[in-house]
Amino acid sequence: MSLWDEKFATGNETVDNDHKEIFSLVEEVLRSSAIDNKEKNETAINFLATYAVGHFEREENLMAESDYPNTAAHTKEHRDFMAVAMKLKADFDNGGYALGELDLHPETLHLSKVIYGTVINWLTEHVMGSDRNLAEHYKKWKDGE
Repeated sequence: MSLWDEKFATGNETVDNDHKEIFSLVEEVLRSSAIDNKEKNETAINFLATYAVGHFEREENLMAESDYPNTAAHTKEHRDFMAVAMKLKADFDNGGYALGELDLHPETLHLSKVIYGTVINWLTEHVMGSDRNLAEHYKKWKDGE
Protein backbone atom coordinates (compact mmCIF):
# COMPACT_ATOMS: atom_id res chain seq x y z
CA MET A 1 0.00 0.00 0.00
CA SER A 2 1.34 3.39 -0.91
CA LEU A 3 -0.61 6.49 0.00
CA TRP A 4 1.69 8.77 -1.99
CA ASP A 5 0.65 9.38 -5.55
CA GLU A 6 2.18 11.71 -8.13
CA LYS A 7 -1.12 13.61 -8.19
CA PHE A 8 0.06 15.08 -4.86
CA ALA A 9 3.23 16.51 -6.42
CA THR A 10 3.45 20.28 -6.13
CA GLY A 11 6.50 20.70 -8.33
CA ASN A 12 8.62 21.95 -5.44
CA GLU A 13 11.20 19.26 -4.71
CA THR A 14 11.66 20.17 -1.04
CA VAL A 15 7.93 20.22 -0.34
CA ASP A 16 7.30 17.04 -2.35
CA ASN A 17 10.07 15.11 -0.60
CA ASP A 18 8.67 16.17 2.78
CA HIS A 19 5.19 15.08 1.72
CA LYS A 20 6.46 11.70 0.57
CA GLU A 21 8.04 11.22 4.00
CA ILE A 22 4.87 12.27 5.82
CA PHE A 23 2.74 9.90 3.75
CA SER A 24 5.29 7.15 4.46
CA LEU A 25 5.03 7.83 8.20
CA VAL A 26 1.24 7.62 8.05
CA GLU A 27 1.58 4.30 6.21
CA GLU A 28 3.89 3.05 8.98
CA VAL A 29 1.32 3.89 11.65
CA LEU A 30 -1.37 2.11 9.64
CA ARG A 31 0.85 -0.97 9.15
CA SER A 32 1.82 -1.13 12.81
CA SER A 33 -1.77 -0.65 13.93
CA ALA A 34 -2.80 -3.58 11.73
CA ILE A 35 -0.47 -5.88 13.66
CA ASP A 36 -1.24 -4.26 17.02
CA ASN A 37 2.32 -3.10 17.64
CA LYS A 38 2.02 -0.39 20.27
CA GLU A 39 5.73 0.44 20.29
CA LYS A 40 5.85 0.95 16.51
CA ASN A 41 2.65 3.00 16.66
CA GLU A 42 4.12 5.20 19.34
CA THR A 43 7.39 5.69 17.47
CA ALA A 44 5.61 6.52 14.20
CA ILE A 45 3.12 8.91 15.85
CA ASN A 46 5.92 10.74 17.68
CA PHE A 47 8.01 10.98 14.53
CA LEU A 48 5.02 12.12 12.45
CA ALA A 49 4.34 14.99 14.87
CA THR A 50 8.02 15.95 15.00
CA TYR A 51 8.50 15.71 11.25
CA ALA A 52 5.37 17.76 10.58
CA VAL A 53 6.78 20.60 12.69
CA GLY A 54 9.98 20.67 10.61
CA HIS A 55 8.05 20.42 7.36
CA PHE A 56 5.75 23.27 8.31
CA GLU A 57 8.76 25.41 9.23
CA ARG A 58 10.29 24.76 5.80
CA GLU A 59 7.03 25.71 4.07
CA GLU A 60 6.63 28.81 6.22
CA ASN A 61 10.19 29.85 5.33
CA LEU A 62 9.23 29.60 1.63
CA MET A 63 6.20 31.78 2.37
CA ALA A 64 8.28 34.42 4.13
CA GLU A 65 11.00 34.36 1.48
CA SER A 66 8.54 34.86 -1.37
CA ASP A 67 6.09 37.17 0.43
CA TYR A 68 3.28 34.65 -0.06
CA PRO A 69 -0.09 36.45 0.08
CA ASN A 70 -1.97 33.57 1.77
CA THR A 71 0.52 33.06 4.59
CA ALA A 72 -1.95 33.65 7.43
CA ALA A 73 -4.51 31.12 6.17
CA HIS A 74 -1.87 28.55 5.24
CA THR A 75 -0.13 28.87 8.59
CA LYS A 76 -3.47 28.46 10.36
CA GLU A 77 -3.96 25.17 8.50
CA HIS A 78 -0.57 24.04 9.80
CA ARG A 79 -1.54 24.96 13.37
CA ASP A 80 -4.85 23.13 12.99
CA PHE A 81 -3.05 20.00 11.80
CA MET A 82 -0.60 20.18 14.69
CA ALA A 83 -3.55 20.34 17.09
CA VAL A 84 -4.90 17.15 15.51
CA ALA A 85 -1.47 15.48 15.63
CA MET A 86 -0.95 16.47 19.27
CA LYS A 87 -4.42 15.17 20.19
CA LEU A 88 -3.67 11.94 18.37
CA LYS A 89 -0.44 11.60 20.32
CA ALA A 90 -2.03 12.54 23.66
CA ASP A 91 -4.94 10.15 23.13
CA PHE A 92 -2.55 7.38 22.19
CA ASP A 93 -0.30 8.10 25.20
CA ASN A 94 -3.33 8.05 27.50
CA GLY A 95 -4.74 4.81 26.06
CA GLY A 96 -7.65 6.73 24.59
CA TYR A 97 -8.23 4.33 21.73
CA ALA A 98 -10.09 1.60 23.56
CA LEU A 99 -13.55 1.05 22.09
CA GLY A 100 -14.88 -1.59 24.41
CA GLU A 101 -15.46 -5.26 23.80
CA LEU A 102 -14.10 -5.67 20.28
CA ASP A 103 -12.18 -8.81 19.46
CA LEU A 104 -9.73 -7.34 16.96
CA HIS A 105 -7.26 -4.96 18.61
CA PRO A 106 -9.75 -2.24 19.51
CA GLU A 107 -7.10 0.35 20.32
CA THR A 108 -5.27 0.10 17.04
CA LEU A 109 -8.43 -0.30 14.96
CA HIS A 110 -9.62 3.02 16.34
CA LEU A 111 -6.19 4.51 15.70
CA SER A 112 -6.43 3.45 12.04
CA LYS A 113 -9.91 4.96 11.81
CA VAL A 114 -8.68 8.28 13.21
CA ILE A 115 -5.74 8.31 10.82
CA TYR A 116 -7.88 7.51 7.80
CA GLY A 117 -10.70 9.84 8.81
CA THR A 118 -8.64 12.80 9.88
CA VAL A 119 -4.97 12.73 8.99
CA ILE A 120 -5.17 11.37 5.45
CA ASN A 121 -8.15 13.56 4.54
CA TRP A 122 -6.37 16.64 5.89
CA LEU A 123 -3.13 15.81 4.11
CA THR A 124 -4.88 15.19 0.81
CA GLU A 125 -6.88 18.43 0.91
CA HIS A 126 -3.97 20.51 2.18
CA VAL A 127 -1.38 19.14 -0.24
CA MET A 128 -3.62 19.38 -3.29
CA GLY A 129 -4.92 22.82 -2.36
CA SER A 130 -2.84 25.09 -0.16
CA ASP A 131 0.54 23.48 -0.76
CA ARG A 132 0.09 23.39 -4.51
CA ASN A 133 -0.85 27.08 -4.45
CA LEU A 134 2.24 27.88 -2.39
CA ALA A 135 4.51 25.91 -4.74
CA GLU A 136 3.06 27.70 -7.79
CA HIS A 137 3.50 31.09 -6.12
CA TYR A 138 7.06 30.25 -5.06
CA LYS A 139 8.03 29.09 -8.55
CA LYS A 140 6.66 32.27 -10.13
CA TRP A 141 8.44 34.37 -7.51
CA LYS A 142 11.71 32.52 -8.04
CA ASP A 143 11.41 32.85 -11.82
CA GLY A 144 10.87 36.60 -11.37
CA GLU A 145 7.32 36.66 -12.68
